[in-house]
Amino acid sequence: MTEQTASPRPSDAGTAAGVHIAGLHKSYGSNHVLRGIDLDVAPGEVVCLIGPSGSGKSTLLRCVNLLEVPDSGGVQVGEFAVTDPDVDLDRLRQHVGMVFQQFNLFPHLTVLENCTVAQVKVLKRSAAEAADTARRQLARVGLGELEGRYPDQLSGGQQQRVAIARALSMDPRLMLFDEPTSALDPETVGDVLAIMRKLAREGMTMLVVTHEMGFAREVADRVVFMDGGVVVEQGPASAVITDPQEPRTQDFLRRVLNPAGVDI
Repeated sequence: MTEQTASPRPSDAGTAAGVHIAGLHKSYGSNHVLRGIDLDVAPGEVVCLIGPSGSGKSTLLRCVNLLEVPDSGGVQVGEFAVTDPDVDLDRLRQHVGMVFQQFNLFPHLTVLENCTVAQVKVLKRSAAEAADTARRQLARVGLGELEGRYPDQLSGGQQQRVAIARALSMDPRLMLFDEPTSALDPETVGDVLAIMRKLAREGMTMLVVTHEMGFAREVADRVVFMDGGVVVEQGPASAVITDPQEPRTQDFLRRVLNPAGVDI
C-alpha cells in the first residue's frame, strides 16, 4: 500500500467526530469483501473512497454505523466503540448521518415532515423545535421554499438535498455519503456537490464513496483507493489523483478519467 501524508482541516472537536478502523473483515459467504482494512479519519477531515465496483467501499461505509456487521476488527467513532456488542446503537446513529445513492424519503410525508419525524421520535424534540431545526437545514441546502411539497413533486437532485437536510437535522458529528450523485441526472449533480463542498468548508467530518474525481480532487483532504477489499493507496487528493504511485490505482484512474481510451 502506498500512503502519502495529508493534513486534515481545522475543526471544532466538540462538533466533529473522528473514525478509527482497525483490521476490519467482512464476508458474504465465500466472498471476502473487506480484507483487514485499517483507516483513520481525523475530526473535520474529508476522506473520499474511490475504486472499482465491488472493491468494498460501500460495505466499509456501512460498517461504520453497523448497517453491516463486521466479521472481525474494530470501528471507533468519536467515543463510540461501534463494534462493541454493548454499544448504544441508537445513540451512535444520532451522531452519524448517512446519505445513500437512493433518497429513501417517505413518499407520504412532506419535505418538512421527512426532516422532523426522526427528530421527534429519536431525539424527543418537540414538534415546534424539530420544525425550526428542519427549516434551518432546508434553508442551508437551498430548499426552504419547498417544505410543503411531497417527494414525488421534486427532482432527483432536490430529493437528495432533502435527504442531506434530514441527516443534518439530527446534528451529526460525522456524515457518511454512499455515492450520493450516482442516481442523479447530470444537470442536478452540481447542486448536491455544492452542498457537500459547503459542509466540508464548515468542518464536518465526512467519509464519501464517490466516482466524482473532480469533487474528490477539490474537496477531499485525502483520497483512499480500494480494490479487492484492501486499501491500495492513499494520500492527499491532488497527489493520488494526479500522480498515483500504484499500478492498480494508475489503471483505475486512467479508465475513469479517460474512459474512451483517447490519447490526451
